Amino acid sequence: MKPQVIVESLEMEDPTFGSGVSKTARATLTNPTAKQFTYLVELYLGITKVVTSGMGSVTIPVGGSLDVNFTLVTPLVEASYPVYLDVWHDTTLLKHYLATENVVIEVSPTIEVGPIIWE
Repeated sequence: MKPQVIVESLEMEDPTFGSGVSKTARATLTNPTAKQFTYLVELYLGITKVVTSGMGSVTIPVGGSLDVNFTLVTPLVEASYPVYLDVWHDTTLLKHYLATENVVIEVSPTIEVGPIIWE
């Protein structure tokens, strides 16, 4: 039996984030086959993988679905980044999924003031 997978959805909060913060996205993956398979999964921003969740492994039973969480730290550079989810079985790429919304990184102005020292 040939492994297959369906990416049903990729959910995240409002896709505008600050830089350097930890965020989690959730994807629903479905195994539409009559055999259990273990898949390697990775969520990343930008086709060059500016940041990545790293590779993870999930096992989905026959005809089953699984909500998978992906955590990554957002890039430090302001930009709009496409969101990709790759699903592999062994060395075969089954899905190269592009989310419908980009993640936008905005750097807000801030300042840290140290102690005022009189001399």
